[in-house]
Amino acid sequence: MKTITKLTTPESAFTKLKDYPFSANYMDLDGLRMHYLDEGQGNRKTIFLLHGQPSWSYLYRHMIPLLVKADYRVIAPDLIGFGKSDKPVDPMEHTFTAHVGWMEQFINKLGIKHAAAFMQDWGGMIGMRVLARQPEWLDRLVVANTALAEAKGMERLVLPNVLKLLAAISGKPSVEKFEKKQNYGNWAGYFKHAHKLDIGKMMQVLTTKELSPDEMAAYNAPFPDKEYYAGPRRMPQIVASDLSEVLKDWKSLKKWDKPVLTLFSDKDPFLAGQGYDTLLQTNFTGAQNQPHITVTDASHFLQEDQSVMLAGKVIDWLDQTNF
Repeated sequence: MKTITKLTTPESAFTKLKDYPFSANYMDLDGLRMHYLDEGQGNRKTIFLLHGQPSWSYLYRHMIPLLVKADYRVIAPDLIGFGKSDKPVDPMEHTFTAHVGWMEQFINKLGIKHAAAFMQDWGGMIGMRVLARQPEWLDRLVVANTALAEAKGMERLVLPNVLKLLAAISGKPSVEKFEKKQNYGNWAGYFKHAHKLDIGKMMQVLTTKELSPDEMAAYNAPFPDKEYYAGPRRMPQIVASDLSEVLKDWKSLKKWDKPVLTLFSDKDPFLAGQGYDTLLQTNFTGAQNQPHITVTDASHFLQEDQSVMLAGKVIDWLDQTNF
């Protein structure tokens, strides 16, 4: 087993988090500790909540109590490199393949099958690939503000180079530059080059509601200094990696015919109006004739902007589909 040099954010960094009263759970994944929330144990059904970059399970703090009250066991892991999970120091450890492997190992060790999941951002990119390999893991899937490339032919060769060029052209953007022009190049450029990452401010830029200073501090908490930054720095650079493997996973996903619901935001600067929700609706057989909606007054991190509505929509849909 390969030994990975890692850091663990001190627990003191997470004291007095606003609206985050949940107990910590940890699982060993070949020497790396993955943190996860496990609320409502004993409830009748299970739903997984998967976050993306640069957030962590804190993003779901308002949805979790509502789902638990509706009789769901809620499991919300922190990706390796994020939140309370261990953080590999070498950015090159953060490959698409590695993150899929860590999440798949987590799912297999839990041993929970026929669950539901809400996936957003990298949570969807990673989670859908795990589902392709573990089709009995889920019976219901909600996807929000995420995309999984289905690059074929020349597109597989061109797409990675296009994204690299966009990031290079952006130079070394600040949060303020990204706020003025919210695109992939400025996003990737900021996380690659910024001496100090202000993740709280970046989360604020990508929400429509006002975050309090305590909430922004909670998003910064996992990363006390630059030695912890490898995950958030690297992830934007690998969006278009593993394209051949992703294409294979799509072939498996198209055979998975359980119900799928898309909930995309109207103000997401990356995905709104780009047809990614339609692509998912087309690729998943189980997405046909489902009550897909565009979530209004919500940016990329819609869990912050419309948490109560999202939880209600998910609960109602799971009931309607007899989950």
